Amino acid sequence: MLISATSYVSSPQTLATSASTRTAPAAAEAETPSPLLQELPPLQLLQGKDLPQATADFADDLGRLFRAAGVSVPPEPVLTTDYAGKVVVANDHPDKARIEQMFDDEPEMRNRFAELSGAHSLQRAVEGYDQFAASYASLQGNPAAQAALVRDRIAHNKAQFFMNIGADGAEPFFGGLGRVSA
Repeated sequence: MLISATSYVSSPQTLATSASTRTAPAAAEAETPSPLLQELPPLQLLQGKDLPQATADFADDLGRLFRAAGVSVPPEPVLTTDYAGKVVVANDHPDKARIEQMFDDEPEMRNRFAELSGAHSLQRAVEGYDQFAASYASLQGNPAAQAALVRDRIAHNKAQFFMNIGADGAEPFFGGLGRVSA
């Protein structure tokens, strides 16, 4: 599924006003979508068999970038994002600063990592939902147990996304790292 950055922009609406200080050119400018909206990449929702293939393609392309930049693997860098959405290396890789700079310099790769992170997170949230729903239903009449089950599911779904980049590809995983060493 592909969603355009401008697909949600509604058509301009004409409002009746009794007096206006606007000129015709200003009204014409209001009808044009913001340049920012035109620059956003389309959002692709990766699902099913597309997700492992997109992950493998990302790892291949990143491996080529690493080789061109002289980034050594092994040791394997572990990638994640910070709260601002910047791709960061979560372990003590010797080329940590260079890898992070590569993602700053290559916005397409940063966007692809974010897309994969979102898709893997969505897949994780969906997996086991039927079992969760059955467990919730079996706890009917026990609101404290249902609330605990919901809290556990929320914690499960909020786990941070990581991707280990190795010579043989990428391995996505979730959870806390504690301390990861290269």
